[in-house]
Amino acid sequence: MSDEIRLENLTGAASGDAAHMLGKLLYFSLSNLLVDRQALGDLCKSMGIYYAGGKRVSVIDAFRSATGDIRDRVISKASGETKIYLVYCRDNRRTSPGVFSRELVKETLNQETNRYEKLANISLDRNSGYFGYDNLAFDSEVDAGEYCRKAEGLFELYQTCANRKQIETIGLNFLRTLDATKLSVNGHLYFIPQYRMERVDIFEDFIAAVAKLNQTDNPLIANSIYVIDDAKQRDKMTEEFYAAVKKEIAEYQERADYLIKSGCCSPAILERWVNKISTLEDKKRHYENILRRELDGLDDEFTALKGYSQELAIRARGIRARKAA
Repeated sequence: MSDEIRLENLTGAASGDAAHMLGKLLYFSLSNLLVDRQALGDLCKSMGIYYAGGKRVSVIDAFRSATGDIRDRVISKASGETKIYLVYCRDNRRTSPGVFSRELVKETLNQETNRYEKLANISLDRNSGYFGYDNLAFDSEVDAGEYCRKAEGLFELYQTCANRKQIETIGLNFLRTLDATKLSVNGHLYFIPQYRMERVDIFEDFIAAVAKLNQTDNPLIANSIYVIDDAKQRDKMTEEFYAAVKKEIAEYQERADYLIKSGCCSPAILERWVNKISTLEDKKRHYENILRRELDGLDDEFTALKGYSQELAIRARGIRARKAA
């Protein structure tokens, strides 16, 4: 069996001589997950991956996330009849100040109209942080107490764990250090150039380690393949680089314009964006080497971006000079 893999117009190989590869394609997928923040911090430190540490989630956000995760589809077959139920939480009218309430409901799907039945009240006292549930209804098809206990367990986890969005942020920040280019398809699919691709293994090992720490049953996936270095692949990756970097430049210009017009007085913030623009220019030069061509189709955009960078740098120096005087 050939180890050649085709993805649209890209040709990849599962293995080969790295010296003759353009880079790597990396795909990863994260579903809902919860990882203890302390364990995550220790993992990132051991692998040299930057992690700023997540803020403790408020009890309100934890309550909303926990009850929002309660969603199930139940299929019942009795007496030759098939019934389908949806079990989930929906907002409830607040009856007491500082108490947030949601109700667990069972929705029976019918052809003409659906029927809704309340199974329980789930509540949170914002001041004490007390999570409770009551008014449990008996139902032969759905155990309301089981769903309430599941929500309570999730409520505890959400207060101590990092979620999918936080893990995704860590991963994307790491990929930026690899000069990754996001391909113009749905999902997380990135091209990692040859001069950075040896560090893709670190990313894959990180996702595998996070999967072991994950306290939900949802899977995490990270795989990569080599991209063969030939004229066709260089043409395709040039198109993808143009598309991706034009979006980045537009975002950088918008942010720089805002900092200038709003009169930002923090030299650290101004200098951080000067550095981000410089890093993007370095990335362009590296890609010109790997793709063996001048990426002059971005000259006008980079010229405009350079003007913003110079203005930000001048403002930062001026603010520091006034503070030192």
